[in-house]
Amino acid sequence: MIHDFCVLPACQGKGFGREILSQTVRLLLGKKLPRIRLSVITQNQNALSLYQKAGFAITAEFHYYVSSLNDI
Repeated sequence: MIHDFCVLPACQGKGFGREILSQTVRLLLGKKLPRIRLSVITQNQNALSLYQKAGFAITAEFHYYVSSLNDI
């Protein structure tokens, strides 16, 4: 599972995300893992595009609920 993958806004659009993801995938493939899983907020179109171009596919969507502790 890839957690909290992000690129600083000032560095976005320069290929850093693609290179970091590529190197990470290569490292994980070397570990002979059966699959690589990651999650992304559905509104993050840039990340979705990056992952799909890298060969990842959407297999499920999850709904998360949040509430302020003051509201409970």
